[in-house]
Amino acid sequence: MMRTAKFVCLRLAAVLICGLFLSACASPPRADQTAARTFKLGLISGAQEFVDFVMERHGILDRFGLKADTIKSLSPANLHLMVAEGKVDIGFAGFTTMATARAEGKDIIVIHGVFSPVNMVFVAKNSSIHSLSDLKGKKLGVFGGPGSTTFAFLAVIARKWYGIDLFHDVELVTAPAPALIELLRKGDLDAALLGTTESVQTNARQQYRVLVDLSEEYKTHQGGRAPAHVTVATSEAFAKSHPDIVRDYLKAYDTTVEYIRTHPEVWDEYAESIKMENPDERALLQQKMAPNIVGKWDEEQIALQNDYLKLVHDMVGESVLKTVPTDLIRDEYGR
Repeated sequence: MMRTAKFVCLRLAAVLICGLFLSACASPPRADQTAARTFKLGLISGAQEFVDFVMERHGILDRFGLKADTIKSLSPANLHLMVAEGKVDIGFAGFTTMATARAEGKDIIVIHGVFSPVNMVFVAKNSSIHSLSDLKGKKLGVFGGPGSTTFAFLAVIARKWYGIDLFHDVELVTAPAPALIELLRKGDLDAALLGTTESVQTNARQQYRVLVDLSEEYKTHQGGRAPAHVTVATSEAFAKSHPDIVRDYLKAYDTTVEYIRTHPEVWDEYAESIKMENPDERALLQQKMAPNIVGKWDEEQIALQNDYLKLVHDMVGESVLKTVPTDLIRDEYGR
């Protein structure tokens, strides 16, 4: 009797083991089923990281099965080169720089906007400079140098509406934003174009007068939205070989923008991450940046981007953009 019972138990155990083995063979491991698709994402350190900060902090990429191998650069020029040479798959890049690369035959396409400029030009409170036309013969500090996308935006405004060529009529001084603020304080500069974070902080502290707020100035003259000067770029080769990654990244981007609009606490989270403690600066950061996030890549925004490129070509031409590429901007991956 005992032998029979033992034999039955052994048979049941064997059947159970076989069942588990067959089940394991029939279903691949869970890790394989949920493995994230990895891509290289290029960012410039600074305020344009904000959207990516929210995307990562709140696991939005994970929802779309993506994982970013993020590469950050302190230099816009270095990042633009990495995008143009395919060293990153998707990058937050300067719009006019990407247009120049495309015009020169690089395999670059722009698939979404990120930010319109949150940059400002400052002068001393008692300065005799009251418009961009007054800068003729003066010293202008530029945080990204004359080759930067932000300076190109300012140069277009200056030439189109104030009749001054910043490339030739002004003495340009290139330095990091903190150094420019110090030079402005000493009187060694007449005006300074600052980066996003420094523009917000300097404005909030009210130590200097705002001469020009780039996006507000553009909208004053043109109406409606301002063009994005920071955009999402990739290569045609990557987009064609990994259309699912590109499409899902843009879905994650759109989801992040909506999350930002419905969760205002993310501004304090970001301010804390960059050690911005002053409540006035935090409030102004949200006030200035939020309206300049590009949430729609629709016909209106794309037309605005193309019109802006024509302005760049017509107003500053050889200095920035010799020809306007007709196949730079794409919208098929965001549908």
